[in-house]
Amino acid sequence: MATPPPRPGPAAPLADRLESATFAPPPPPPPPPSPAAILSAWSRLRDPSSSSPAVALAALETLHLHRRALRLSSAHVALLLPLLPLHPRLVAPLLATSPHLLPASLPDSLPVSPRLLLLGARAFAKSAKDPPSGASLGSATAKNLGGGESASGHDDDDPVLAVGRMLEDVEQGGQSIDDLDHLALAGIGYALASADEVQFRRILVSLLRICGRIGNLAVGVRVLKLVEWLVMGFVESRKMRKVQVLFEMISPETCESEGYVLFPVVMAACGGLRALRVASARYRLDFDPRLKEAPERTIRFAAERVVLEGRPADDQRILVQCVTLGLTQCGRVMFHEPVLQCICMGLLKELLPLPGMLRMSVESVEGNAAEVVKAKVNQHLDSVLFKEAGPVTGVLCNHYSYAGNMAKEFVETCVWEYAQEIYCHLRAAVLLHRGKQDDLITAIDKIAEASFLMVVVFAAEVTKHRLIAKSLEGFQPEVAAKILVAFSCVEHLRRLRLPEYTEAVRRAVLANQENAAAVTLFIESMPSYAELTSQPDFPSLAGTRYIWHKDEVQTSRILFYLRVVPTCVGLIPAHMIRDKVASIMFLYLQHSNEKVTSASHSVMVSFLSSGNDADQDDRTVLKEQLIFYYIKRSLEAYPGVTPFDGLASGVAAIVRHIPAGSPAILFCIHSLVVKAKDLCDTAKVQDKSLWRSWEESTEPCKKTLDLLLRLIFLVDIQSFPYLLKELAEFVTLLPKEGQDALLDDMHAHVAESDDVTRKPVLVSWLQSLSYISSQSSRSESHSKATNASSVASDELTLNRTMARL
Repeated sequence: MATPPPRPGPAAPLADRLESATFAPPPPPPPPPSPAAILSAWSRLRDPSSSSPAVALAALETLHLHRRALRLSSAHVALLLPLLPLHPRLVAPLLATSPHLLPASLPDSLPVSPRLLLLGARAFAKSAKDPPSGASLGSATAKNLGGGESASGHDDDDPVLAVGRMLEDVEQGGQSIDDLDHLALAGIGYALASADEVQFRRILVSLLRICGRIGNLAVGVRVLKLVEWLVMGFVESRKMRKVQVLFEMISPETCESEGYVLFPVVMAACGGLRALRVASARYRLDFDPRLKEAPERTIRFAAERVVLEGRPADDQRILVQCVTLGLTQCGRVMFHEPVLQCICMGLLKELLPLPGMLRMSVESVEGNAAEVVKAKVNQHLDSVLFKEAGPVTGVLCNHYSYAGNMAKEFVETCVWEYAQEIYCHLRAAVLLHRGKQDDLITAIDKIAEASFLMVVVFAAEVTKHRLIAKSLEGFQPEVAAKILVAFSCVEHLRRLRLPEYTEAVRRAVLANQENAAAVTLFIESMPSYAELTSQPDFPSLAGTRYIWHKDEVQTSRILFYLRVVPTCVGLIPAHMIRDKVASIMFLYLQHSNEKVTSASHSVMVSFLSSGNDADQDDRTVLKEQLIFYYIKRSLEAYPGVTPFDGLASGVAAIVRHIPAGSPAILFCIHSLVVKAKDLCDTAKVQDKSLWRSWEESTEPCKKTLDLLLRLIFLVDIQSFPYLLKELAEFVTLLPKEGQDALLDDMHAHVAESDDVTRKPVLVSWLQSLSYISSQSSRSESHSKATNASSVASDELTLNRTMARL
C-alpha cells in the first residue's frame, strides 16, 4: 500500500465538509484576512467593557470566518472560553482547531452539538498523539462501559467514552435532540476515528438509531460524507479491520436484528463504497471483492424493502430518496432489479415531481394556494434532490443498460407515462395561470426543463438497446412510436436542440419508416378533433372560455406530430389519413402560429407525393377529395395566416401528383384565379400606382399571379388549356395598365422557357391575347366615335379570338 498522506487538521476539515447538506465540495476558504482585521477582532474581545454585545459578536464572526487560517494560543483560548456558553456555534469551531488547549471539563450548559464537536476534537487529537494500545484499552473501555460509570469528570478524561455516553443518553431519551447538524456529526466522526472496536460499535449503533429517529434527508447526506471520510482515513492508516466492522454493522442481517431505520444505513453503505472507489483510484489498490459486496448487499436489501411495500408512505419516502441519491456517489454497483425500480421511483416521484406539483397548482386555486405551491416549488429547487436529478438520470440509464427485457419495459413504461402526465397537467396549468400567476409558471419551468432533459437522455439510451438490430434485445420498432409520443408530450418544454434529442428522434423516425405497425401505433396516439377543440377536464377550468389555438402546450404537441408525419406518411393507411391526420391538418391550417401552418402544408405536400401499393386507389381518391377542402381553407386565410411558401408548395404538389385532367386540379386553378382577382381589386383601392410598380411589387396579388404563371409549365397537358382560358379571361378584365403589366410578365416567362412542347403554343396564345388586349383598348377609346355596326364587328372579332384561345 502507498504511504498515506498526513492526517488532516483535527476539526475544521470534517466540520466544513459536513456543513452543506449537498454533495458539492466544501467552498474554498475566504481570502486571507489582513493582520489588522484579526488583531482588531481579538482586541475587541479582550476589552468587552468598551464594546457592545453587537461589536463582540461581529468580532467573533470575523474570527469564525477565518478560522482555518488561525493558530490559537492559550491566551486566545482563555478569551474564547467565557464566550462559549453565549455563542457556542461560533466559538466551538474556533476552539476545535486547537483541541489540545481545551480544559479537562466543558460547561454543563453547553448544547449537545458544540459539546460533541469539542469532545470529538479532543479525542482525535489525543489519538493522533497517543494511539490506543489495542487490547488493554479495549478491555478497560469495556469495563467502564459495563460498570455504569457516568461521572462527567471521568467522561471528560476519556472523550471517546464521553461521546458514547452522550449518544446513548440521547438514544434513550435522557437528552432531547431535534437534529444532528454538521458540528455534532463532525464530533461523532472524530470519536469514531479514534475509538477502539468496542467503542466504535457502540457509538455507531447509537448514531444510526438517532439518525433514523430524526428522519431528515440532510442527516442522511451528512452520514454518507461522514462514513466516506472515515473509511478513507481507515484505508490510509491501514486500519482495514475497522472497515470490516463498519460494513458488518450495516449488513442486512444486523439491520434486521437491530431494527434499524434503513435510510442512514443505506447512506453509510454508499459512503463506504465511495471511499473504496476513490481510494482504489487514488492509491491503485485492489480490494477484496467481498469487501465491496458487503455494502452493496445493504443497498439491495433496502431497495427490496421499498419495492415490496409498493408506493412508499411518507415515512418511507426518505428511504427512496437516500437509495437514489446515494447511488450517484458510490459508483457502479452490481445490477439488481429492485435497485433499478427504486431509482426510477425516486427520480420520477421525489427528484422531479413535476406532475404532482402541476396537479397541485391546478387543484388548489382558492385564496393564497398559488403562493403555497410556489413556495413548495422554490423549496424543491433549492434542495439536494433537485440538484442531483442529472446524476441520478445517468445512474438510471446505467442500470437500465444492464437490465433484462422485463425490467427495461417496466422503466420505459414509467417514463412514458410520466411524460403523458406532464402533458396533461402542464396544459391545464398554463391555461389556468398564464397571465395571472406568471411567476409560478416561471418557477415550475425550471423543474420542467430538468424533466424534459431526463426524458430525452433516457429515451436516447433506450434507442441504443431497442432500435438497433445488433442489440441483445433485438430491433423493437414499436418502441420508436412510444418514444415519439413521449417527445410530443414534452415538446412544449424544449428550449435547446440537444444532440441526444436529435439522435433519438432520428433513430425513432428511421424505425417508423420501416415498420407499418409502429407508424399505426404513432398515428393512433394523435389527439382526436374533439380533444383538440375541448379544454382539459379540470374543475378549476370550469366556466372559463377555451380558445383552442391559444392552448400553448397542445399546440407544441401537435406541431411535433405535424413535423414527424411527413417522414412516414407513405405507411399510414388511407383511412387513418382521413380520420386522424386530415382533421388535425385542416384545423391547424388556419392557426395563428406560422410554424404550425407551415407544418400543416408540409403534411399535405408529403401526402400528395406519397404512394402505397396496398391501398393506392383509395389514396388517390382521398387525395382528390382532400384537395378541395385544402385549397378552400388555405385561400380563405391568405394573406394573413397562410404562408405563401406553404401555399405554393401545396399547389405544386397538386399539379405534379394528381392524375391529369382531374377536377381537383381544375378547381385549384379556378380558385387561384378568383383569389388573384379579389386581391388585385383590393390592392388597386389601397395603392393607385399598383400597375406602374408591378415589377417590384411584393403584394399578395403579385405573388398569386406569379404562382399561376409558373403553373403554365407545371400542369399536365389536359389541364393546360383550362389554365390558359382562365388566365386569358382574367387578363381581359383588367384595366389597360394591368393588362400591359401582366402581358410583360407572361412574355418574360415564355421567353425564359426551354419547354419545346409548350413554348410554340404559348407564343401563339400570347400574340392572340395581346391582340385582344389592344383591340379592347382601342374599342374603348373610340367607342363614342364609331357607329354601332363597327362596334359590333369589333366585338365579333374579339369573341372569335377568345374562342380560339
